[in-house]
Amino acid sequence: MTKRPATSRRPRALKPDSRTLVMDKAPLPEEVPAQSAPDATARPAADAAGTALQRGLRWGTLLLSALGGLALMAAGLWAQDILLALLARRDWLGWTALTLIALALFSALMILASELWALLRLRRLGRIRDQAQTAITRRDATLAASLCRDITALYRSRPELAWGRSRLADHEGDVLDARERLILVEREILAPLDRQAREIIAASARRVSVTTAISPSTLFDMLIVAAQNLRMLRRIAVVYGVRPGTIGVMKLARMVVTSIVLSGGIAIGDDLIQQMLGHRLTAKLSARLGEGVLNGALTARIGLAALEICRPLPFIEASRPRLRDLLSLLFK
Repeated sequence: MTKRPATSRRPRALKPDSRTLVMDKAPLPEEVPAQSAPDATARPAADAAGTALQRGLRWGTLLLSALGGLALMAAGLWAQDILLALLARRDWLGWTALTLIALALFSALMILASELWALLRLRRLGRIRDQAQTAITRRDATLAASLCRDITALYRSRPELAWGRSRLADHEGDVLDARERLILVEREILAPLDRQAREIIAASARRVSVTTAISPSTLFDMLIVAAQNLRMLRRIAVVYGVRPGTIGVMKLARMVVTSIVLSGGIAIGDDLIQQMLGHRLTAKLSARLGEGVLNGALTARIGLAALEICRPLPFIEASRPRLRDLLSLLFK
């Protein structure tokens, strides 16, 4: 085995992330540890679970589509029978019914268009968030600048963000790094929205906790929790620029449940509650009050998942909201 000739090089001070730091030659094959080779067939557990979940939802989507088609056909046949029966009696009754049917169809189309717009807006937020993560990873300043313009355009009509937009426009030309550009957007545009969303989550969790603690019926508890959580999801989506209707809220709720299940964050241990309340106070809690605390904590967890889904950027410089911090607000 021959020795490689040593080359004389002057010492230079280089930063670890310097672009001028280039290796002369790749390491020899025997110098590379065997375990460093990635497994090409390996996939993250979350991706595999998400794929399996999507496959399971196809049959449900087909069932709902078939039932929806049958319902539309039945409604059309019923409307036709009513219209013909009214025309047979009086012409003006038939024309009045036809006008009402046309108004109903127009209203249904407008509602459908609004729901479709909300779904597209929610998908756009997710696409911007994924592209932002790509821009940070690849240090793509061009993509980061394009995302900054997209996010600014999303909230152009929000008067409470006018000061943040002006500050962003003043300093945007001074920042060239991709990560720093997105941090500037996060600081000036998204920080006020994050505060609003956290206040909504804390208020909803507190309301659910108190209401279920004094509720006399378990069925009433379930209705309260469901109604308050759906209302909270819609308000969080509105904060980040999405105005979902019934279909949009259900879509967001399904995304939130999927996110919580895949992240394994649905469980809230007794040790966390004891840490928040203290061991003595926890021992004195009644069963109903403890149930209210758990319902409030579950509501807060759902709200945090919705915040991350509706937020157009990942958490870069800002700290991710923690369930522990929101639970502490329940008892203030």
